[in-house]
Amino acid sequence: MQIRAILFAAILGAGIPSCNSGERIPDVSGLNAETVVRRFDQEFFSVDTAKLSTSLDALQQRYPQFLPDYLVKVLGINPADPMAEEAIKAFLRSYRSVYEAGNAQGKALQQAEKDIRLALQLMQHYVPTFKPEQPFEITTFVGPMDAYESFATGDYGDVRTRTGVGVAMQFHLGASAPVYEQGRSAGVMYDYQIRRFEPGTIAVNAVKNIIDDVFPYTASGKPLVEEMIEKGKRLYLLDKLLPRVADSLILGYSTRQLNGCMENEALIWNFFVKNDLLYSIEPSVNQQYIKDGPKTQELGEGAPGYIGLFVGRQLVRAYLKKHPEISMPQLMQTPATNILNSAGYKP
Repeated sequence: MQIRAILFAAILGAGIPSCNSGERIPDVSGLNAETVVRRFDQEFFSVDTAKLSTSLDALQQRYPQFLPDYLVKVLGINPADPMAEEAIKAFLRSYRSVYEAGNAQGKALQQAEKDIRLALQLMQHYVPTFKPEQPFEITTFVGPMDAYESFATGDYGDVRTRTGVGVAMQFHLGASAPVYEQGRSAGVMYDYQIRRFEPGTIAVNAVKNIIDDVFPYTASGKPLVEEMIEKGKRLYLLDKLLPRVADSLILGYSTRQLNGCMENEALIWNFFVKNDLLYSIEPSVNQQYIKDGPKTQELGEGAPGYIGLFVGRQLVRAYLKKHPEISMPQLMQTPATNILNSAGYKP
């Protein structure tokens, strides 16, 4: 297809700066959002393996809700299993170096806490019914390298907890971390994933989890354009909640890919229109555009995977430009078809 060659060349040659800024941040100083970072990973990797049962009992007192969930849902260990202690010891041995790399990210956690605190204040501003936990706990942990799941606006290993969010430090070590190179060499990790394993995505994934909790997303065989718009709504809110975070981190694209998408926005939209993809309900077709991956093959080697995120967000932006009176709760309740029909989107 001709569009492939055009977009491929344009994306690689684009050079527009990208950042998530430009709008005035609302004054939310009067909205309460108390946060605390709890280093569960430090305490877990400091247990006395010679007296593991006693150490775990003490840890249970400090993390009565998180520890059971961590053992069962993250490590896949049933505490009642006779071999549970041996499995825990094996994990501690195997992941010691990963923990140590994550333990060095103290400054990054401080910045993430600031960003998350502002996001909690802004969420109360845009969604007045939202009331964050007080304090909102940011609990760090280390899990298996394959504990990586698909959510509404991306794939990651961080989770929403009963008291805040959990940060999977094994996925925030920095793209050059040796453990990722080992994963790449073994063929179990890929460049497009590793690119996102940065400390800068701690706050992004945490706020994504908050949004998913407040506005649950369920894919239900909707046409592709509706799926893209539903994801776009959540990305638009993410933009608002993280005004100081780079746009490339918000979308999960490289800066070069994002620049190329902005430069070739009309070509991307034209691709979906001309190929009659907007109303596709075929999962095998739709997942090429709304699931994670290294690239969007049909648009060329330089086009990012998950390009439906970009398209969906641009549609929502166009809609809100014409309807600035719409509040965030109203946006989330507006049917995707209404947004499509009213946006007048013509990049």
